[in-house]
Amino acid sequence: MDDYIFIHLESIVNLIYSRGINISDFLAGILHVPTNILLLNTETTDDLLVDNHTLLNEINGSKEIEAYLKQHPDKQNWIDFSPKESLGELTANDIADLLYLGHMKSHLGAPFSYKMQNDFVYLSVGENQVKTYYRRLKNFYLVLNASIVRHAQQTFDKHHFTWFKKIKFESLPKGMLRQLIPILGEGLIFAFDQSFEQNKEVRIPILIASDSNLEPTFRSKDSLYNKAKQVALLKYQVKDKTWKFTITDNQAFDTDALY
Repeated sequence: MDDYIFIHLESIVNLIYSRGINISDFLAGILHVPTNILLLNTETTDDLLVDNHTLLNEINGSKEIEAYLKQHPDKQNWIDFSPKESLGELTANDIADLLYLGHMKSHLGAPFSYKMQNDFVYLSVGENQVKTYYRRLKNFYLVLNASIVRHAQQTFDKHHFTWFKKIKFESLPKGMLRQLIPILGEGLIFAFDQSFEQNKEVRIPILIASDSNLEPTFRSKDSLYNKAKQVALLKYQVKDKTWKFTITDNQAFDTDALY
């Protein structure tokens, strides 16, 4: 069910593991759609251009890339690159790192190549589950913003809160989601399935997932929610069409308590 967002940050490599953030959210959020991508899928197809050096499929042109990604929303594994000639400079070890990324869905060497000058690595790791490396995390906050708006809209359209027939959710203010920085490494749930109305506001609980020895990819939704603790609320004020971020557990955001 696409009724929640889960995110977990590995800050050392700017890796976001997510559930509920789809490719449309990604494309709507990022500042610029890449001009070249190299597909890291396990099989190469003759239907697409094949790079002669890496023997991997490549797609060129922002419009072409956006169209391809939207037409193939599942099982996407790719890295962007620029300039186009950079692929010919890759060594055997560089190509091995790319193959490892595509096969193991994890980085062996650095996920950001000085030769390819990539901004992203996008890896599908399961149904509705994605690992994304962001060279600049500001792109991630824009993607999360787009995903929150989409989820809020589809939740409202589905449940039709009683006090208002129709509303359109606006984007969150720039910088609001950065307040989550102290707890992004804990694993956060935006619980749209627990959203409710109060004082003519749509309220969306933000939870910290319970600790587990399992990697997030192996955890079920029930496992993530079990003993999860609410730490904040996102509130959408319908009359003013504005968002508000309210901390409900100050201790969770106490950076000294995290170490």
